[in-house]
Amino acid sequence: MINLNDVTKLIEFRRTVKPIDAAGQPNYSDKPVSRATIEQLLNNANWAPTHGLTEPWRFTIYQGSALQDLASYLREAYTTHTSEEQFKEAKRDKMASYAENTQVAIVLGMERHAGKIPAEEEVMAVACAVQNLHLSAAAEGLGGFWSTAPVYDIPEVRSFFGFAGEEDRCLGIFYIGYPKNEWPERKKITPQSVLDKITWR
Repeated sequence: MINLNDVTKLIEFRRTVKPIDAAGQPNYSDKPVSRATIEQLLNNANWAPTHGLTEPWRFTIYQGSALQDLASYLREAYTTHTSEEQFKEAKRDKMASYAENTQVAIVLGMERHAGKIPAEEEVMAVACAVQNLHLSAAAEGLGGFWSTAPVYDIPEVRSFFGFAGEEDRCLGIFYIGYPKNEWPERKKITPQSVLDKITWR
């Protein structure tokens, strides 16, 4: 049996660590993340619960020089698909900077199994897979950050990432890297008490 206290410690240890800090400086070191480690993280993600055993999660991985290609594409996609009223140069540059300052970028896809399971449940399954991924990354000492933006889920962008089905989705990009600095403290000591969020019947 797995010790509940150890699971609790891992959940409380997990942090969101972005590739860059608020000043735009890198948060991740140059230490590479091995392919074996990435595959183990994604194997853990693959054990997520899935209604109907559809296993809708799909992953497109960028590493090394491919990260520059990703950064260039994100700049282009944001510029092309953002209206003049909503366009923010700083946001475009930050999206690209995440890719430029990470060790690994994992694009998160949902392959739709139309007619069998509601789409909302497929999205939930992918979110469970990402939680497995994030907890596993933390156990390895890797900082992780789930980046989401509307532009990722535009059909043309989804197709670029390899999710070409009419009802497929792109649910963001998960960045990982070994932190340059000490493991961050929680911004709050503890979450608001769960007792305030429970209704007993």
